[in-house]
Amino acid sequence: MSINLVHQSSRGYHDVKTTNSYVSGRPQVPIECIKFVKENPLFKLNDNSKVLDLAAGTGKFTELLAKSKFLDITAVEPSKEFRDACTSVLERVKNEESPNLNYKVLDGISTSIPLPSESIDVLFISQSFHWFDNVESLKEFSRVLKKDGVLVMIWYDMDLSSNIVNQYAEIVHEKYYDGVAPQFRSYKWKNSIEQLKQQLKQSPPTTPFIDPNFNMEKFHFNQKANKEICIERLLSISYISTMPKEKKDQIIKEVSELLDSLPESSDNKTFDFPYRVELYHTIKKDLINN
Repeated sequence: MSINLVHQSSRGYHDVKTTNSYVSGRPQVPIECIKFVKENPLFKLNDNSKVLDLAAGTGKFTELLAKSKFLDITAVEPSKEFRDACTSVLERVKNEESPNLNYKVLDGISTSIPLPSESIDVLFISQSFHWFDNVESLKEFSRVLKKDGVLVMIWYDMDLSSNIVNQYAEIVHEKYYDGVAPQFRSYKWKNSIEQLKQQLKQSPPTTPFIDPNFNMEKFHFNQKANKEICIERLLSISYISTMPKEKKDQIIKEVSELLDSLPESSDNKTFDFPYRVELYHTIKKDLINN
């Protein structure tokens, strides 16, 4: 089972309650992020390109891929609960919006993707590379990509320039952070990319390989949130989801008191919860002759 090979902290995601909180509390990235990739003339993608969504989770990002009219999508995810949610999402899109959608949802991890070599045109990794940021994973990404295939790693994170978001983050991301769970905002995940660069410099690949020099694009969006959504969001955080009930209740109490004290969020009002997005992209190519 893949669950035995994932990061210990991420096992909080292998739970139905956490899955439901993730679905209810987490936003989707703006569809413009996918359009940027799909419509970029450098990448030569189209509706029939073979797409992989690795660590697809509950299917929030996979749903956007399907709604962007990609018709051949494979989602790989080690959590059965997340896979079930992702399957439901894709089946709904197929039935309601995209009858020609061909999809698979498979059990797998970043170092052992259950797909043939050179079978994928574009590999998306949303909200997750920090969980498996190692050279072995990067090499596996290169294995499954076709020559000239595209690798996209994307994250959204709370925009701390917002007072309400900053105070919320001080509770859920600072006060109660367990110090163990990997976090995008630490940027420690970039270390594996630097390690790969050194390995490729010492031993240049003789066949096409992913270019370790990523380009980055930035986006912004707002989630429409209220106290209920903010509570579901905190319960979807890996290190909070595994805490004892008493501690979870304490965090919920602190967040509720915070939101009740602010005019824009009191009385369960809906307010803008801003996020920033960083999208990193590169391609698989002949590195020796470039």
